[in-house]
Amino acid sequence: MFLNKVKDNVDLNTFKKDRMKYSFDPKAFFSKPTLPSNSFTILESENFSIKLAETKSELKQAQALRYSVFYKEKKAKPTFTKKIIKLDYDKIDKYADHLIVLDKKNIKNKIVGTYRLIRGDVAKLFGGYYSSSEFNLINITNNYKDKHILELGRSCVHQDYRNGSIMNLLWKAIAEYVKLYDIKILLGCASFSGIEPTKYSDELSYLRQNFCLPEHLLVESFDKNIYPVYKLKENNPNQLRIFAKLPPLLKGYLRIGGKVSHNFYVDHNFNTIDLCVVVNTSDIDEKYRKKYLN
Repeated sequence: MFLNKVKDNVDLNTFKKDRMKYSFDPKAFFSKPTLPSNSFTILESENFSIKLAETKSELKQAQALRYSVFYKEKKAKPTFTKKIIKLDYDKIDKYADHLIVLDKKNIKNKIVGTYRLIRGDVAKLFGGYYSSSEFNLINITNNYKDKHILELGRSCVHQDYRNGSIMNLLWKAIAEYVKLYDIKILLGCASFSGIEPTKYSDELSYLRQNFCLPEHLLVESFDKNIYPVYKLKENNPNQLRIFAKLPPLLKGYLRIGGKVSHNFYVDHNFNTIDLCVVVNTSDIDEKYRKKYLN
């Protein structure tokens, strides 16, 4: 009873970074954006359905899944309130769209996967992107209209469902969302586990040498620490072996045509080393364009 009361009255003023600037009444977070909202169609498969969260209960279930994955499995550091209510939340949740995958065979319609979507025109009105707390996105926002940018984040799948099918469903839904809103640019953070960049020297050097964003779209990290991680190209071992070692989500972005920020950001609270990934939807590899966007 007590925990339910706390969950219903949780103070959303706790936020993991102070770089975001809010020039509006915080009460705006307690209502959905007033921008016109297109109709997103529920996608169905034999065992699952995927939709946008529409109720407070669905959002909390998605936040509970995120807490289980990020804080219990991946050892992020929860605030006291998050530890008590066992939900991963922040202010952005109030104005984002949340894709959820439901297991239709589960009697409780269990949410087994989720992805958070933040359109640029909404972010501009309600406080900015999550990525902007770690990276300078000025080159992206200067080159593309807000309404054509979509930030992807908080991606996770329940540990009992990690066979690739749930993430495939999520990507199919994201493709539908991209077509619905005429999105040109996808951006978000992809992460290595832990806070020791030197453990990933080969991977980070390989990414900078082969997948760095072009100069006019260069994204710089706000992390000003100097880490001795980057190697010369000739000192790198087998590149295919390095690619195979990359985190699955990052590999997924790169396969469809994604590029990464020049530097990374060490997030001590989330126990991750983050890269900003940017995908121009017009540059998506033809194989994946046929699979998802046709």
